[in-house]
Amino acid sequence: MGCYQETNKKKKTKPNDEEKQDAIPPENKNEVKKNELPEIPESKNETEKNTNNEENKEILDKLPETIEVDFNQREIENEEILKNPNLPEANNENEGNERFNDNDNENDNINNKPKEEKKEENRIIAENLNEQPKIKLKEFTNTRILRGHSEKVTAITKLNSGKLATGSYDNTIRIWDICDISKDHEDKIINENGRIFALLEFEDNKLLSGTSENKINLWDLNSFSSECEYSFEGHELWINCLVKIDHEKFASASNDARIKIWNFQTRECLFNITGHTDCILSLIIMQNGNFCSGSADTTIKIWDAKNKSCLQTLHGHERWVKCVFELENGILLSGSDDNTIKIWEMKPEQNDKYRLIKTIKEHNHAIRTFCQIDRKHFASGCFDSTIKVWEIGTWICVETLVGHTSNIIGIIYLKMNGRNTIISISNDKTIRIWEKDIDNDDNL
Repeated sequence: MGCYQETNKKKKTKPNDEEKQDAIPPENKNEVKKNELPEIPESKNETEKNTNNEENKEILDKLPETIEVDFNQREIENEEILKNPNLPEANNENEGNERFNDNDNENDNINNKPKEEKKEENRIIAENLNEQPKIKLKEFTNTRILRGHSEKVTAITKLNSGKLATGSYDNTIRIWDICDISKDHEDKIINENGRIFALLEFEDNKLLSGTSENKINLWDLNSFSSECEYSFEGHELWINCLVKIDHEKFASASNDARIKIWNFQTRECLFNITGHTDCILSLIIMQNGNFCSGSADTTIKIWDAKNKSCLQTLHGHERWVKCVFELENGILLSGSDDNTIKIWEMKPEQNDKYRLIKTIKEHNHAIRTFCQIDRKHFASGCFDSTIKVWEIGTWICVETLVGHTSNIIGIIYLKMNGRNTIISISNDKTIRIWEKDIDNDDNL
């Protein structure tokens, strides 16, 4: 069965000037080689030109190998653009990227090295990693960069096989064997008919993808077929989130402000959960079986999935809630376009209600993603191109990972090669692997 479906036509939303935000340029710096400097205009006469050429040669010889250039940002006109799927920039990831404008890859020609140089760089990194017992990484270090996507990387999930799946604006899903450090390319490419915003492995080698075609496509990773196995249809706008409930059911959330519960085996939609008044941008299943969702309506909702009711609505963020996450100790994290991380706690004496206990304001842009590293630390990924590691309880930033050159869209944690490993995806088209030696004290 093919995966093509016409995009649903929606009414364009009216721009709201009150919802505009000023962009705060991140401190992204890019290298420019000497031979890429603009040429100096020729002089009017030959003598003057020759003199200038000699002077310019002396100046260029004194220049450093590279110079650093800051690039400014532009503003987006309409914060509600993602509600209209007929517009070319109608996805919440692109909306956030352009509204805050974290360079949006305008300088890729400068940042990206020639293919031969990239391969040599990856070979050197792989050789260094083969000597890992001799290298002690006390801080998270960017040990590998995976390149292959031609557009923003917007979805990531770890497969049960140990491999990695990523989705992109380039309408492809790519499968990476991250355990083989000698590989710098993907093992498999799946061509979609739309942009991919969510990935979920429901069963071994059975991958679900949420797309801009308003569908959830099922792919058999063992199949040689170029077509998807089945398409779950029912959402009216793009699918942002996919979560597994149990061995039979999964949930999806969309820009249409609905959560849908699906039976994977029978392929039917069991029921809808409604209550948000704007796009749902994040959805998780909690340890007690309830759902938690973050929305563009600026609220967080806790849902009883069995009776489809909203148990609590959390207010506090001033702008879109881009991500929600539950720590192992039951504390709830939320990240927003208002550049803050909020910490929510529920105790028995609070009648099973969450209350806000802390607001963190150290990121410079929208917070997009979280992962937990160990019992003492979690990480956050931000549109300011950084990943920050936080100490749970004190809520102090203990480490900042710098390397990406545009919005960070997703991070996941796993243990690989006996190390703590964070894998991040970004609008700069790359997947980065960060590694750190395991501190046994952190796991106590």
